[in-house]
Amino acid sequence: MNNYFLAFDVGGQFIKGGAFDQRGEFINSSFSFYPAKSRKNAEVILDNLTNIICNQINRILDENYLIKGIGFAFPGPFDYENGICYVKGVDKYNSIYGVNIQKEILERLSKRRIFNQISRDAIFFFQNNVSMFAMGEWKNRELDSIINRGLFLTLGNGVGSAFLENNTIITDRYDVPPNGWIYNLSFHDSIIDDYLSHRGIIRMAKEIGVAENIDEIIEKYELGDYKAIELFNKFGHYFSEVLTTTNKEFKPDVIVIGGELAKIFNYYESGLMENYDDKKMPIMLSKQTELSTFKGLFEHYKRF
Repeated sequence: MNNYFLAFDVGGQFIKGGAFDQRGEFINSSFSFYPAKSRKNAEVILDNLTNIICNQINRILDENYLIKGIGFAFPGPFDYENGICYVKGVDKYNSIYGVNIQKEILERLSKRRIFNQISRDAIFFFQNNVSMFAMGEWKNRELDSIINRGLFLTLGNGVGSAFLENNTIITDRYDVPPNGWIYNLSFHDSIIDDYLSHRGIIRMAKEIGVAENIDEIIEKYELGDYKAIELFNKFGHYFSEVLTTTNKEFKPDVIVIGGELAKIFNYYESGLMENYDDKKMPIMLSKQTELSTFKGLFEHYKRF
């Protein structure tokens, strides 16, 4: 009997899925995208999560197998130990606030025929998505053999953060914000999440009077449009402010950036570096955030 572990990276728009075999090798053919349906009612969201697990199991091309673990990387706030979602007021997953997702999904799975492919002692768990991204990057890059601590950020619909030291996520210490989350820290007239995010760029685009679509802004930037250049420089300046403030306390050896906005780093890099206090500190970019998140989930699964 061959054993497999399923990994899911839950976002507001999409849920990415993948599988690892018993040797710890990621199965490339298992990589999948699913609609998150995060703005739907609770029943739709829970049924969708259940269907995604079933679809992912069906992607395993093996006649003799068992699922030994299922891990979800989910955004917070979330009671990860008990599988209860507390996401609220961010235009996603509001309808499952306070719901024990783990209990609901297992009940639904138990009524499916494919439930027989899930081992009775299977490990089912939830973890923070950015923490799992950090663990995956730490392992994939073998950073533990090079450095002691790192700051990991994901930039997309919002900004996620994780502080890692000696292979451990730090969430409750004097030199990191509560839970290791910077998104809700005060910044200018609002919070960091309203600046270092997709919507932050769009808001600045409206203020400056440039195209309100990131692809169009990039196109204008490449054509030398001064407003588009000003926008990305401004975004980089804000980013440097956040890093300077964060680094004063935690003092990471490296910063790793993932998420959709990491893919356009070269457009705001000059604005960031121009105002960045510690230019000697290496900044690394993640090429595939979701694969690092999958790896982090698998590393967490190995601890059980």
